[in-house]
Amino acid sequence: MAELLLFCALVALLELDTTYIGQFMFSRPLITGSILGYVTGNFFLGLQLGVFLELIYLDFIPIGGAVPPSGAVSAGTAVLMVYFFGLPAYFAFFAGIISGILFSVIERRIRAMRGRILLTAELEITEGSFTPGLLIAQNLFFQFLVVFTFMLIMLTMAGPLAAYADNHAPDKLRIAFQFSYFVVPWIGMAVLFISFSTKPKTD
Repeated sequence: MAELLLFCALVALLELDTTYIGQFMFSRPLITGSILGYVTGNFFLGLQLGVFLELIYLDFIPIGGAVPPSGAVSAGTAVLMVYFFGLPAYFAFFAGIISGILFSVIERRIRAMRGRILLTAELEITEGSFTPGLLIAQNLFFQFLVVFTFMLIMLTMAGPLAAYADNHAPDKLRIAFQFSYFVVPWIGMAVLFISFSTKPKTD
């Protein structure tokens, strides 16, 4: 249990890099997957899952109020489900995508709540009682706690369910997951090709 808590904390720390601290790309699926793969003793599996998730998420652009799926949460869920529950990579990959999408829903709620907090901060600024360091620390801790709790729930509740589903999945469904997983790089490369080959319109 202690090991699981430590890994959940590590994912939560890496996820802060998304928009809150640094933006050094540690929260990208490629990096998060590689780091978790290394610390769990299977670097190349973590790298593979990270690359595949990266290819899927390349086309998600966080413009304006758009909240893309969390790459760090997706990679963390995928790698740790393989590590703790022995899920095959092709099954853990899709579990990771689902978790990233679910967390994006929570992230939208957090951002809406943060908008209200900023209104309070604006009032404190006008009154001269604003302490930016405290507000930043509170928001960082809250974000860390939300990601940590989400990962813990995914691994302690969804993890056993995913393992049960994998053990009882019919062969045809298993083949479909395997085929879909190995098609991902081709889909990703097609997206890259389209992105790089599309020329801006000129008047």
